[in-house]
Amino acid sequence: LLQRKGIKIYNPKSKRFDMPYATGDCAGEGLCGTCLVKVEEGMEVLSPREPLEDMITRGRPLSWRASCRTVVGYENRPGTLKIKTQPMNDFQDEIDPGVRSVIPET
Repeated sequence: LLQRKGIKIYNPKSKRFDMPYATGDCAGEGLCGTCLVKVEEGMEVLSPREPLEDMITRGRPLSWRASCRTVVGYENRPGTLKIKTQPMNDFQDEIDPGVRSVIPET
């Protein structure tokens, strides 16, 4: 939906989840994590997280969702959705393949 509306989802410099030293997207397969969006309003209208999405977003804010794995209007829920695309641009370790994030074990 976002791409059909002309909204830029991917940053070609975003570090991939599945290949940390590579960039680019996985064409919606749910493997790379480059399509993350920050949900600022309307989490209740989204589909529940899948285990694959949990893996991609591990160590990131709970408000971040993988746009390729998320259904808007899940079970015909009405509401307003406000998102920020490319939230990873605010964090150097998310866009620079030479910088590694250290995610603490929980």
